[in-house]
Parts: sequence; structure tokens; C-alpha cells
Amino acid sequence: MASFSALKIDTGSFLHSLFREDGQTVTQETEILWQRLEPLREQLSSKTDATLPAFVQIANMADQCGTSRLWKQRIQDSAQTLVVLGIGGSSLGAEMLTSSVGGGTKRVLFFDNVDPTTLNHMGSIQWEDAFLLIVSKSGGTAETLSQFLSLLPTLEKRHPSLLRERTAVITENRAGALHAIAQDLSLPVITHPSVGGRFSVLSVVGLIPAAFTNVDIETLIEGAQSVVAATAHSSLNDPSPLQMALAQYTMARSGMPLSVQFVYADKLRSIPSWFAQLWAESLGKKQSERERFGLTPVTARGVTDQHSQLQLYLDGPRDKQFTMINDPTLVQQGDLIDDRFAHLEAVAPLAGKRTGQLFDAEFRGTRDSLINNDMPVRTFSLPGCNALALGQLIMYLELETFFVAALAGIDAFDQPAVEESKVRAKHYLAHSSN
Repeated sequence: MASFSALKIDTGSFLHSLFREDGQTVTQETEILWQRLEPLREQLSSKTDATLPAFVQIANMADQCGTSRLWKQRIQDSAQTLVVLGIGGSSLGAEMLTSSVGGGTKRVLFFDNVDPTTLNHMGSIQWEDAFLLIVSKSGGTAETLSQFLSLLPTLEKRHPSLLRERTAVITENRAGALHAIAQDLSLPVITHPSVGGRFSVLSVVGLIPAAFTNVDIETLIEGAQSVVAATAHSSLNDPSPLQMALAQYTMARSGMPLSVQFVYADKLRSIPSWFAQLWAESLGKKQSERERFGLTPVTARGVTDQHSQLQLYLDGPRDKQFTMINDPTLVQQGDLIDDRFAHLEAVAPLAGKRTGQLFDAEFRGTRDSLINNDMPVRTFSLPGCNALALGQLIMYLELETFFVAALAGIDAFDQPAVEESKVRAKHYLAHSSN
């Protein structure tokens, strides 16, 4: 069991692909791949931010926390509810932060789709007590623009003070449509930093909603920074993002391209949703005209999906690598299970135990069954679902993604293939009639 002060890491059986049969000596291929990552590890030690990946630079920018604190106060003073319009990286990270470590009486509503039945729910929002935040890095995201512009006439007619006093925009592109709309409506614009949306969770995009729900954003950033520092000084034998990236890349090349995140803590259920975009959009790329690369994220919820997916994992194809995520403090929580029916065989093991004890036992039973069946399994534990541990996990997974992309020889920060679907959608929209 390794530790980054708050985040606990059990490498379990996850690293077997890096070692020879003796389990102690790394393979020659591992040593070669490690040498390819060495320059990136050294880069993390740089005192010049300009040489660091943008998502690492963001974690070092004090203005992101400062700006977020100022907006937190402004929003909390005027609203009980924060409504966020955005999609992908404009909402997934913020939703992860608020649901995992947020608290208090304030609430955040995320609208990240254009399904009309979902958008209809905006009609039930108490807008007189709400603040509206519209997020699009490019300023041209069709879904976000349509969300806002379909809502705008109602707000202008029924809630004009919301637009004047309780609406803001986050965008980077000053030439984008969202920036132009904000200027026309005299809405304040918060600058989206120069980092891709799926890597923007530790910027104002994630920190403003997080701060609104009383997340300790300074501690969150402290956690992220500690992982960067530890990784910069790590070796091949340390359970760092470098080592884990080596293992995942090696497993993907040997026929295990499915990355299952099995989460045993309902408060942490939004982590896989954020991770899915980070992992899939960063790594699913063509290496050449004939070669393609990618690891597919798969989400499982413990204990629910023991009753839907576990059979496949244990008896199905050996094409999966497993990341378990849990909160070990849950074992001490929950009501006692009544023992009056302890004479019944099915009840006897449960009687007098807490529901948290059952939850923990099922987590350990699933994890150990996977390991016993020669599956690669690791565990990230976040005791008490605290901000420091979550900040560490976020940076850990972002660095892993960056390193796997480097090993595969692909750009982690672009997404060229998605443009085709956007072009087709615009074509179909232009030829549709009301």
C-alpha cells in the first residue's frame, strides 16, 4: 500500500506485466519504455512553467483559486442554486468535485445535454434565487449555445434581473459566439485558461462550482501539486503515474484495452464519468493510417454491478484491467442489521453487522476474486472522500493519461475525429424543418 498523504494506492496485481516471472526484475521492454518517459519525468521538475503540460501549469496558477473565491462569494451572496450550462469538460469535472467533496445547503444543477425532456426541467428552477453560469472554452459549442439561447427569451421576459445581476460566462475565444453574445447582453466574462476542456477541472471551470459548494479548493490544488512533485522524483519502482502508465500501455498492447473503474462509494460515482472523457478522448487516436490506439473506459458501480457485470469480468474475455475506487471509512457507517431473524440461514451472516460492513466485505470479496482469477487490479482509496485525496487522484489520472499518450506516440490534447459528426449534424440541422 502506497500513499500520497491522503490518497492510498494498493497496486495489487496491476503491475505484473512489467516484471519477469520472478516478480522482482523488470522486463527489458519495461526498461526501454521507462527511458522514453524519463524526459517527461524530468520536465515535471522544471522551474519554468512554460515547459510543463498546460494542465500542470493550471495547478500552479494562484489566480485560478483567487478568481474562484471571488466568484464564490458573489454567487453565494445572491443565490442558493447555481445552474451550469456546459457539456463535456465544461461540466463533468465540476460535477465530480461538487458531488464528491461538496457540502452545505447550496446546490448546483448541471445541464449537459440538449434532450428537450431534460431541458424542460429548467422550467421548475426558482430563477429568482439562482445564478446562471454558461461555460464553453471555444465559445462555439452548439449544445451550450442552444441551451442558453432557447432559455434566453424566458429569462428576458420573466427574470430580467437574472441576466443583469446573476449570469456569467466562462470562455477563452474572444472571437467566439458566446463572447459576442456576452458582450451584447453585457454579461461578465471569466477567462477560460488555455487548457483543453477535459483537463480543465482544476481551473475556474471546476473550481467556481466547487467553491460554491464549500469545497476547500486550496487543499484540492495542494493535493494535485503534491502528486506532480512526487512524480518528478519517482523511480521505476515507485507506484507513480509513470509506473502505472507503463503497465496500462503494456497491457493494452497485449490485448487488454478495456479500463474498468469499479467504484465502491456512491459519493464518488461521478469520477468515472469525468475519467471516461479524459481517457477516451485523449487516447483514442490513429497512430498511422493503418494503426489505431485506445483504451476504452468502462464504468461499474459497487455493489450494484456485481449483479450485472461481474460474471462477465470473471468468466468472459481476459481483455480488461481494473481500477477499484473506494472510501474505506464507510465500513464504520450505516445502521445495524436487525438480528431477530438470525436463525435464518441467509440472515445469519448479516445479523448485528452494519450495512457499511457488508459494503466493505463485498468490495474486498470482488477485488480479491478478480485478483484470484489473474486479473490486473489496483485500488485507489479516498478516506472520507476528502478534497486532498481527490486533488491527488485527479492529477494522478491526468498524468497517467499524458504518459500513456506519450508512449503511444499520440497527442493527448486533440480530438480530430469528432469534427466529422459536427459537420454532419450541422448539415442535417440545416435541412430539417420545424
